[in-house]
Amino acid sequence: MGALLALLATTAAVVFTAWPLVRRGQQGGTDSAELSELVSQRDLAIEDIRELDFDHDLGNLSEEDHQELREQSKRRAVAILKQIQAQDGRIDEEIEQAIAALRGSAPAS
Repeated sequence: MGALLALLATTAAVVFTAWPLVRRGQQGGTDSAELSELVSQRDLAIEDIRELDFDHDLGNLSEEDHQELREQSKRRAVAILKQIQAQDGRIDEEIEQAIAALRGSAPAS
């Protein structure tokens, strides 16, 4: 009977301790997926610029078309990079908040 009670208390303590980590992991998956999507979009935008340059070098695009399309692609790439930086900033803020919370709950030395 004592062993069963000890096992039950241990299980409750583990669940109580792990629950915030499980919740944070579920929320973090969305951020990670969003960041992966942004990185993929960035890579595509960079590839578009390379292809435009290649087509221009081959003579398939006029100088005017090349400049116009290249500027559009650059604006798109810059917008994506700004989104990635904003995402990184949010992640940094979450890390800082977690550190502050840990320091606040740490016993004084």
